Amino acid sequence: MDLSIGMLYNAPIMWWKSLIFILFFQCAVFSSETVFCLHGFMRKPASMKKIATAFKSDGYAVENWGYPSRDKTIQEHAQALVKDLNKIAKKNPGEPIHFVTHSLGGIIVRCALNHPDCPEEAKIGKAVLLAPPNQGAEFGRFLGHVAPARKALGVKAGRQILYSENFDYVGQFPETKEVLVISGTFGWNPLAKGKNDGKVGVEESCLSTPHKHMTHFSGHSWIMYSDTVIYNAVRFVAK
Repeated sequence: MDLSIGMLYNAPIMWWKSLIFILFFQCAVFSSETVFCLHGFMRKPASMKKIATAFKSDGYAVENWGYPSRDKTIQEHAQALVKDLNKIAKKNPGEPIHFVTHSLGGIIVRCALNHPDCPEEAKIGKAVLLAPPNQGAEFGRFLGHVAPARKALGVKAGRQILYSENFDYVGQFPETKEVLVISGTFGWNPLAKGKNDGKVGVEESCLSTPHKHMTHFSGHSWIMYSDTVIYNAVRFVAK
């Protein structure tokens, strides 16, 4: 049966409301799964806003988690994260908690997943790590010999960044967690190891445990703003 525009305009108001309701719920996809976004050292949640918005648009509940990176150690930040993970796990028992992190944020997640109070929900699902210094950073260790840099980064997590040969002491990702590392290659820093993003070498970003890996022509400080990176992060978590 053909419906003319005029016939549609004359349809009852309730019919229109029902149609809009149906179309809305056909187009929208809602999930009880949560994505935690963690920014890098001396950054703010605003730096992860674009990628957080992309996950919200894809139907996920999103926690754009902020932390005073300079004021506490990696372990202390991880403990604070675990408290919030438990709140989400209690709210959505059995539902995986995903992570999208930048730089130090990935190390904090690793540490949190090895905390004795970490909920099982956080140990399943996916994690996307953008430019993480998983094997430490040669450039960071160089800065450890520069007094102004030591002062700027502080004596907590900043000192750990400057002097850690690797971050194995925080623990590894559990086998139940699927991990994608995205490394930046837009960097020509001769003080960084090999091909790098200006701060972290591609080789330094990789884990010593099984994970997926890709590179993108982005610098360390801006990789989270790349549309291509965001697309791949969302696609990986959604698989």
